[in-house]
Order: sequence, then C-alpha cells, then structure tokens
Amino acid sequence: MNSQPTTPTASPGGYTKHRRLDVWQATHKQLLQNDAPYRKRHVSFLITIACLACAMVPFYLPFFGVHLFGFKLDVSIIAGLAAAMVILSVRQLLFQNQSIRRHWQASR
Repeated sequence: MNSQPTTPTASPGGYTKHRRLDVWQATHKQLLQNDAPYRKRHVSFLITIACLACAMVPFYLPFFGVHLFGFKLDVSIIAGLAAAMVILSVRQLLFQNQSIRRHWQASR
C-alpha cells in the first residue's frame, strides 16, 4: 500500500503546502543569516524594488491634476516600471527557489 499522502495539497516530499511553506521560510531565513551571496542578492533586490517604486511616484501626479509629460506617456512609464518590477520579482523568486533546493539537497 502507498504510504505517501494522497491529498491534493501534498507535495512530492510528503509535506502539505503549509508545512512546505514553513520549511521554505525557515531555510530562507537560514540562508539570509549564513550565506553572504544569497543575502547580498536579496538586499540588492529589495533596494532595486524600492528605487523603482520611488521612480514611479512622479508619474502618478497626472491622476492628481499635475501633468509632467502627458497622460499617455506617464501611464506608459508606470507600466514599464511595473513590468520591470514583476520581471525582477520572478527572477528573484526563481533564484531563491534554486538556492533553497540546492541547500536542501546538500543537507540530505
């Protein structure tokens, strides 16, 4: 008989989604404390996202009646900056998942 959980929330390792998230978060915290390149990339990501968010602020002024470049250009710039933030976030998440997977495999 199969001893692995067969619930739809079970992962291949047998963890539920909630437990898997707990393990992922704990490993992330451990890597932030002990792995300098991981920490450096994470901090750089946070700083980059904060800077991109700050760069967006002036382009929201047309929504309050202050026009810098024209409504269409302002909205285009906001969309471009938002797209950059999404792309950077996905890349960061992939990097974190790969790093955490390597850490788990090395600790087995």
